[in-house]
Amino acid sequence: MNKVKEKYLSFLNEKIEGYKRTVEAYKAEGRKDEAELERIKANLYELFKALFITDTKQLEGKDLSRYKDINLFADFLLRFDTIPANWKVFLEQAKENNDKVRQIIEETKLEIVMDLKEKLISMVNEELEVNV
Repeated sequence: MNKVKEKYLSFLNEKIEGYKRTVEAYKAEGRKDEAELERIKANLYELFKALFITDTKQLEGKDLSRYKDINLFADFLLRFDTIPANWKVFLEQAKENNDKVRQIIEETKLEIVMDLKEKLISMVNEELEVNV
């Protein structure tokens, strides 16, 4: 499972750097709104990277070979439910107020959270298949 941790952090770092490069490119082109949305994406990845590091720090020095399922990352997986709870409320408010910009931002945040969760689950499943 250490491989999963390393691969997931590498994935997060690549995405963060990619979004930051895109922000700079959009700024250079005068595309302020697009740059802001990409900055939000980078910030979300940075947030979940920090949470992943914090939540997996407790695993350091432990024998992870005995873990044969996703439960090793249970604390972190809870974050995919608790953190976006308010975003769902904000999305509904944006829809009610016909605030298209806020709606796009909240939808983007929710999509990213789902992608992050699916990526972690996929990586864990791949690792479990390799070790069967």
